[in-house]
Amino acid sequence: MSAQVEKTTPERPLKTVSLRRRVTVWVLLLLVLVLTVMGLVVNWLLGDALRSDLQQRLEDKAGYAAVLQEQGVTGQTLADRLAGNGVFSTFTSGRQEYIGRDNGPPAAGPGRGGGGPHPAKPVPTVTPAIVFSESDGQLIAQVALPDGQLMLSTTESDVANTLARLQQIELLAGGATVVIAGLLLVTVVRAALRPLERMSGLARRIRDGTRGRRLRPTKANTDLGRTAAAFDDMLDALETAESQARIAEDRMRQFLADASHDLRTPLAGVIAGSEQLLRTPLGRAEREERLVQVVRQARRAARLVDDLLLMTRLDTPSDVGGPSARLYQAVDPALLLEREICLLRLRRPDLDVNLSEAQPALVSLDPDQLQRALGNLLENAATVSPVGGWIRVDRSYHDGHLSIRIIDAGPGIVEADRERIFDRFVRLSTARSGAGSGLGLPISRAIVRAGGGDLRCLPWHGGACFEIVLPATHPTPDVTPDTAKLLQHL
Repeated sequence: MSAQVEKTTPERPLKTVSLRRRVTVWVLLLLVLVLTVMGLVVNWLLGDALRSDLQQRLEDKAGYAAVLQEQGVTGQTLADRLAGNGVFSTFTSGRQEYIGRDNGPPAAGPGRGGGGPHPAKPVPTVTPAIVFSESDGQLIAQVALPDGQLMLSTTESDVANTLARLQQIELLAGGATVVIAGLLLVTVVRAALRPLERMSGLARRIRDGTRGRRLRPTKANTDLGRTAAAFDDMLDALETAESQARIAEDRMRQFLADASHDLRTPLAGVIAGSEQLLRTPLGRAEREERLVQVVRQARRAARLVDDLLLMTRLDTPSDVGGPSARLYQAVDPALLLEREICLLRLRRPDLDVNLSEAQPALVSLDPDQLQRALGNLLENAATVSPVGGWIRVDRSYHDGHLSIRIIDAGPGIVEADRERIFDRFVRLSTARSGAGSGLGLPISRAIVRAGGGDLRCLPWHGGACFEIVLPATHPTPDVTPDTAKLLQHL
């Protein structure tokens, strides 16, 4: 049921959007995403670094205030000494509040100096307690000093301005990068997809009649290599199928021509004899002779039609009317050979026909068809054998296969014709073809191959040798040769 569903369910149509556009858009989107993430990370890192710098500046001011307290500086002087360089200070002692005034460049203090060497930064004996907070874009540090409470503050506007300028630079640089990358991607993707354009161009040339062209990828383990290899395999299969179809069509034409030619002769004899009987008054003896000729020609035509129908059934699969395995049964070919040899000796008593002894073996095949195949081979051997000639039939069993060789003393078959003789309507010579239709050997091979074996023409000196090879088994004790013979006669 599932196999039937797979056969009847139509495949979904392939989405044929532009691969070049898809690759370009997705790469640009990925580039925009990467640039955005990088910009956010850089902004966050730079903002954190700038805020840490502001906080460190306030910590330095708080340490400096503690040193000044230890030196006895307090009140307005302390507030003034800490103000400046973007830092605002407010010192509260008791109920008095002192607001620092920026009076220009500060005097030499910790970490600062004139033209001489910088003195070592003084370290307070007691580290002041500092509490940081943010309010309205300002960073505020509350410092507890021995003589009062100090509040230091600095604005974060410089940090915001720096980050804003950085964002502008990132937007401009990112936009330019995306535009330049898009232009480059168009060129790069076009070059990368050139093998696909070559595939489509080759397909169009093959459609227009150029055959035998292939991509022949240098590396079959890549994506394009696997696609190109599959494309070449498909072309090989299509061209092989096309060649086989042409050969089959030529064979069919030849088959129809040969069949028509072979049917025309007996039918012409039937028509001529019938017209003569109708138009010409004949005596009784001559009339009976003409009737015998008409019947003989009619039987010849009927036999040819039967052979054609048998070839058609043998070439047709069993599920649509061909040979069915239900008709197969275990049969000993030796019994069929003995029967055909007896009939042949009656027709040609001058021939010496010898059947070799061998172990009994059973094959699974339709007995009537197998007998017909063996009869065709023996009749063919008798036709080419001269008067007083001989025919030898050898049998052997090896590795589960039965071999039957039919050897005659006729003119033999050259190597170039050993396979061609199995084609339909092929007649090599008058001696070997006789009055036959040229279907005996093709029918015999088709029957043997239907049973899983093969029929070949082997090289032989002084005659022809045809060999039948079939899967076979030795009869079990329950089915002895005598029992098989009895069943065969029944």
